[in-house]
Amino acid sequence: MRTAAPSNPVMTHPRLTSLLGALLGALLAVHPTVADADAPKRAPAPPAEVAKGSIKGTVLFEGEPPERATLDRKSDPFCAKQTATANADDVVVTKGKLAGVLVRIKNGSAGTHAAPTTPAVIDQVGCAYSPHVIGIVAGQKIAVRNSDGTFHNIRGILKGKDVVNKMQAAKAADVSIESKAAADDVIELACGVHPWMHAFAVVQDHPYFAVTGSDGVFAISGLAPGTYTLEAWHPTLGAKSMTVKVGVGAKASINARFSYKP
Repeated sequence: MRTAAPSNPVMTHPRLTSLLGALLGALLAVHPTVADADAPKRAPAPPAEVAKGSIKGTVLFEGEPPERATLDRKSDPFCAKQTATANADDVVVTKGKLAGVLVRIKNGSAGTHAAPTTPAVIDQVGCAYSPHVIGIVAGQKIAVRNSDGTFHNIRGILKGKDVVNKMQAAKAADVSIESKAAADDVIELACGVHPWMHAFAVVQDHPYFAVTGSDGVFAISGLAPGTYTLEAWHPTLGAKSMTVKVGVGAKASINARFSYKP
């Protein structure tokens, strides 16, 4: 009778068996099998759609624009000498283009956005506010500057109540206006010394807005694809709106035009 061969102590030792299993697993991880190596590579997931859309356009004034009245500013000798700003700035039309129009995506339709940490600046130059209209995000501060050689009295009015009423000497430090204005609110600025001086800060819940200059042009960028309500607001002539669709690729940039009539 043949006796059984003695068992191999290396192969039957439990600890060594465990170590050999771990080593084999590591080798397979570093050197995959031929079947794994030949498997087709899975493409990485495409990045999320980047908001690259934009709306560009012009605000026109059709017909004969109203004549800009000459302001009576004799009460302040400094202001009386500022000829560049001697005319009323309530409706400013240059070659059929309307300035001072805030164009924005309708509030409540562009997501949630934090207020900028830097204030929006309105200067007092030539005894006039510059610019006449600004846009801010709810919670953003306004800094009112005095570049004039005379003093002003700054009143910030929200819903008929003063949010600030403060004297400001010539070349003095900026006056900060901080309010609880919400989207769709308008803060009116007025000077208690010079009654012809007015400006308007229009409040949004997003940063997708622009204000037209003397060329009537506006541009809003960073928009995701979608259908939007585009609004135009002028302190004297009122508001208008239209529906626009921002696409992708060649349709990501679209043109829009608003027209006001006398």
